[in-house]
Amino acid sequence: MPNPVCPLCLDAAPVAFYQDKNRDYYRCRRCHLVFVPPAQHLSPDAEKAIYDFHQNQLDDPGYRQFLSRLATPLQEKLSPASSGLDYGCGPGPLLAQMLKRFGHDVEVYDPFYANRPQHLQRRYDFVTCTEVVEHFRQPAQEFERLFGLLQPDGLLGLMTKLVIDAEAFSRWHYKNDLTHVSFFSKTTMQWLAETYHCELEFVGKDVMIFRDQRKGG
Repeated sequence: MPNPVCPLCLDAAPVAFYQDKNRDYYRCRRCHLVFVPPAQHLSPDAEKAIYDFHQNQLDDPGYRQFLSRLATPLQEKLSPASSGLDYGCGPGPLLAQMLKRFGHDVEVYDPFYANRPQHLQRRYDFVTCTEVVEHFRQPAQEFERLFGLLQPDGLLGLMTKLVIDAEAFSRWHYKNDLTHVSFFSKTTMQWLAETYHCELEFVGKDVMIFRDQRKGG
């Protein structure tokens, strides 16, 4: 079987990166995305069944602290009363609530729990995407959408754990979640910033904030 095409940059020559008892992992030589081939993805129903077991309660202080790793640095960059979208909010949109308390107008979207396509028909001052991009089956289309949702000078805030190298990957718990199919590194994030003409800031180990460098007309 030929190696699959990279689902992010569409390069046709990714290389084998790692293999475990459940799945194969390839790495793109161009954008450095590590990914699981489509034939080994879960069905949508099996994927949702795993999400339904997640226990991220809105009143959980630990979960709130976790999300603050993105919410706090993002808030420091936003103008008052900015408009935003929490993309992939899940069943408990706590991040949206946190940002609303800062005075922002925040909509939510999730293909399983808040399937509101009307919220994808406008542009926003900011978009958040926490612990979501690792689930992207078609990251090229997803990032085209995410960056397309931004106003000029808008912010995209991502939270996802990053690939370091093959040795660390072999011991990495993150890959063991079967809903995780796309794994990003700093190099991949820099590729995205260059491709979509954004300034990129890394905040800690797992938070990235992109600023759209287009100028408004």
